Amino acid sequence: MMQGVETSLLPGERIVWDGRPVRHRVFRRADVLLVPISLLWCGFAVFWESGVLFSGAPFFFVLWGAAFVLVGLYIVAGRFVVRVVSSRRTRYTITDRRVLVHSGWSGSRLRTEYLHALPPPVITQEPDGSGSLAFGGFPGAADVFTGGRRQGWRAWSSEPSLTPVLWDVPDIRRVRDFVAHAQTQPGGPYHS
Repeated sequence: MMQGVETSLLPGERIVWDGRPVRHRVFRRADVLLVPISLLWCGFAVFWESGVLFSGAPFFFVLWGAAFVLVGLYIVAGRFVVRVVSSRRTRYTITDRRVLVHSGWSGSRLRTEYLHALPPPVITQEPDGSGSLAFGGFPGAADVFTGGRRQGWRAWSSEPSLTPVLWDVPDIRRVRDFVAHAQTQPGGPYHS
């Protein structure tokens, strides 16, 4: 068990599964749309900034353009570096009540959600039995701009989903079963 997980548990809460990603994917489905947009953004920012620099414009315009170039560099390449580093420090814990995701640049950011408040789990599975689990659906390219789940800048982050996603974990069907069982216990909205 990861240090820090036990301090995140509620009284009487017990861990039913704990794991890390087995792969650290750089690209996700939403990147099909985000990569061309980021290239356009960064290209225009570099074009604008070079025009400002060569025209001898006031320092304010140079500084203003530099900020857009930095954002462009982040969304073109930096976010992928952040995603890989964050993935290597990510740990998922499922308890009988919640899902806990330790992630971030240092691995110290904690996100928790009560299982009974999340939609039913859906999975994708690889031939080796590993896969990913999302609640209700996986974030995709269309979610960036459309639908009830408007993403905004979240789409450019290392974790673009509004609900937790367990990316590339071993034995995904077993993990899904733990989640589904916890969600159907008395007190959850999916209990019949």
